[in-house]
Amino acid sequence: MSEQHIARNLPHLIDLARRADEQFEGVDVSVVDGVVMMSPVAPAHYRTQHEITRQLSDQVGDMVLGEIEFTHPAWSRTRSPDVVVWHGDDQDESPYDAEEIALAVEIVSPSSVENDYVIKPRAYGLVGIPAALVLDPYTRAWTIMTGPSSHGYAERHTGPYGKLLDIDCGQLTVHVNTEGLPVAKQWQLRDAWPAHRLDPSTVE
Repeated sequence: MSEQHIARNLPHLIDLARRADEQFEGVDVSVVDGVVMMSPVAPAHYRTQHEITRQLSDQVGDMVLGEIEFTHPAWSRTRSPDVVVWHGDDQDESPYDAEEIALAVEIVSPSSVENDYVIKPRAYGLVGIPAALVLDPYTRAWTIMTGPSSHGYAERHTGPYGKLLDIDCGQLTVHVNTEGLPVAKQWQLRDAWPAHRLDPSTVE
């Protein structure tokens, strides 16, 4: 699907996604590259989002937001990280300015692996967001991306849950304790995702 086609139909797609989100509880609805994606939101996702919001709020207070729409002239569509540390003005109109994001956090779902590991971080790095954190309840792993550039992020560090992370967000440093973070059900756990789902060269 061409970028022009996506841009032309984006308002309709966003409206469709919002209406679906209102009608179906417990379902994650999003627009990804011109496709309306619907997937069940697992308890581990909700609990991870709640725990990370709590940890960050204890450090930076009401700078922490969740699932708020952000925009930037370099993006062809809005983006909604699962959790953000944001130093913008909440009196502004939504969607908010992505350049005011200090940290974007994504929590992985099986249907959104490429989106969470590749597509969104590429967009975040492009507009200069200092750091992105990906938390994966299925592989029980974290990934920190820093060094924003026109191609995404220059640096990427990954490790298993259990470590206290120090994340440089430009004007501030925040800490995230990954020990005891919620994980998926036993039968859903996996050692890793297929490499092609994490490779920027294969994900447009």
